[in-house]
Amino acid sequence: MQWTRPKSVRQIGEIPGRGRIYMEDYVIRFVKRLAEQSHGMEKAAVLLGTSLICDGEKIYQISGVVEIHNFAGRSGPKLTDEDWDYIYSEMKENFTDLEIVGWFYSCQGFSVNQASQLLQMHKLNFEKRDKVLYLYDETDGEDSFFLYRSGQLEKQKGYYIYYEKNPEMLHYMERENNRHVHIVEQEDDRVVRNIRGIMEEKEKFRTKKKQKEVHMGYGIAAVTALIVVFAFVVLMQNQSALNQVKQQLNTIQTMNRSHPANQDKTIVETQKAKLTPCPSTVPPTQGNTSVPSVSPTPVPSAPAQNGVAQ
Repeated sequence: MQWTRPKSVRQIGEIPGRGRIYMEDYVIRFVKRLAEQSHGMEKAAVLLGTSLICDGEKIYQISGVVEIHNFAGRSGPKLTDEDWDYIYSEMKENFTDLEIVGWFYSCQGFSVNQASQLLQMHKLNFEKRDKVLYLYDETDGEDSFFLYRSGQLEKQKGYYIYYEKNPEMLHYMERENNRHVHIVEQEDDRVVRNIRGIMEEKEKFRTKKKQKEVHMGYGIAAVTALIVVFAFVVLMQNQSALNQVKQQLNTIQTMNRSHPANQDKTIVETQKAKLTPCPSTVPPTQGNTSVPSVSPTPVPSAPAQNGVAQ
């Protein structure tokens, strides 16, 4: 089915992609005002619009609402025939081109028992259970959408608010709540709120983007600093090695200048000769036993040649 997405849209929360809910601004204003004026009593309404499948995804576009009168005084979880007669008559009079796509419920605080009761009401009153449930807690002003899946009401993380001319809803609000003057005065404010909401979303996006850029800048600066430190360490190591090589070359050159190559020195060691006295070979004179022995006169030693004593 052909579907045209509203032009002026503001996203609330996160959209996971399993289903998209678009709710017109007048509808939200009406049901929230309905809850605020309930004085602690339960309030409910039927949500009107269109539902379709677009690109394999379920789309809910809500542009109308009909209040369920005397909902707090109901006798049971199922709406009566009188309730449905009133709802369909209001639809015929004010929203001829719309169908029921879900319902609205508000109270002060929620409990586990209320959750089970809401699930029971959803099953009993909607034969086709693929309807949305829009909850509003009067205590804290929190709102949530639920979709029926696998026998349970599954809370959605977000939805869209869209802004378009909606004369049918405006007429219904004027007639039902007697707010003609109040609504006309706020028509311009509605446009301002729309623009303000869009600007706030854009400002949040820009802030997040700037934070990411700052963090990325810090990361790049840290990596750059590490690279510079590493390069400096490598450079210092290379410089130290180069200095050592230069020092070794200088040492070798100094040694070469002190001891020229191909120059041999012959060291000659001269030793002093020692003479040992020789025994006398002259036989003693016969008959003269008292002749004293004569000590030989030392003969000067010849000069040593080639380190050999003569």
